[in-house]
Amino acid sequence: MYVLPYGQMSLWGTEKSFLLLPFILSHQLSTLINKNNSNFMEKFIGILDGDGYIEIGPQKQYNKKSIINSKSTIRIRIVLRFHKKDKELLDFIINILNIGKLDELNSVNQYRLIIYKTDIINIIYPYLQINNLEFLTYNRRKQFFLLKYIIEKNIKYWEVLDLDEIYNLFKKSNKQLDFSDIINLPYFKNWLVGFTIAEGSFHIKFNGKAHYSIVQSGYENSQIIKAIHYFIKGSEYLNYKIKPENQKIYRISFSSKKDLLFIIEFFESNKLLGLKKLQFDNWKSYIISNNNINSSAPNVILSKVSNNNLLNNNNNNVNNKDSSN
Repeated sequence: MYVLPYGQMSLWGTEKSFLLLPFILSHQLSTLINKNNSNFMEKFIGILDGDGYIEIGPQKQYNKKSIINSKSTIRIRIVLRFHKKDKELLDFIINILNIGKLDELNSVNQYRLIIYKTDIINIIYPYLQINNLEFLTYNRRKQFFLLKYIIEKNIKYWEVLDLDEIYNLFKKSNKQLDFSDIINLPYFKNWLVGFTIAEGSFHIKFNGKAHYSIVQSGYENSQIIKAIHYFIKGSEYLNYKIKPENQKIYRISFSSKKDLLFIIEFFESNKLLGLKKLQFDNWKSYIISNNNINSSAPNVILSKVSNNNLLNNNNNNVNNKDSSN
């Protein structure tokens, strides 16, 4: 019998680990277990956190003889939408994962990437479990919790689900990630690349000033924004308060020379994909040609400490050149 890696626990006990056995033996899953694809999967989680969703709902079934509704099965799919100009990025995702289907949405000038239930259960879900990869945004964590519940409980029909009970269980068991927890995740850098592809912006304002900005809504996601802010600004901004805009939208923007240097070096070492990379390259060229930036900026990594000891343990500065792809 397959045994979950040390420290990896089923949500409802280790006796449920046998449910993962057929997935671990999947030949398709083995194609993902290498360093390059691991880095990509971490970026992919960031993209989904920012601009995708896990869709779970009823799949109507009918009895052909009696024409009477039967119990609904459960529809599960991952959906990711991008502008038509970013089709190459979606094609790249499909080619790397060797799963998924692309739909053209002419009415909104987009392409939609759909990963279906079988591939989610046999490939995506076990890969995340084995490698301890988590979604960070609140809604994606809630969606993944429902997926995990369905798989581990081996639930086949929609009518069996008590969504209120499941969401109450989610609220009780969901980890409240502090910004220090987020920034110390081993896959944070790759996640941030993916999240930037989905939610980040490299732009030049009318006054000619270059900015990198990123936005996220909801108080539950404020620690994500704080983690990114701290990662770029450094330990002197430990107690900086990021105030929400209307409707609890959290936005951070960086334009100082020091910050721009750090951001350029970070995304040079941790490559973006698709149109976002093109946007970054043009943005970087503008900055270098107009501001003659040629010095280096430090990278700040927060030590793994409790909140109570945070103020006394925030001096672990690592040069950005140590970043790995």
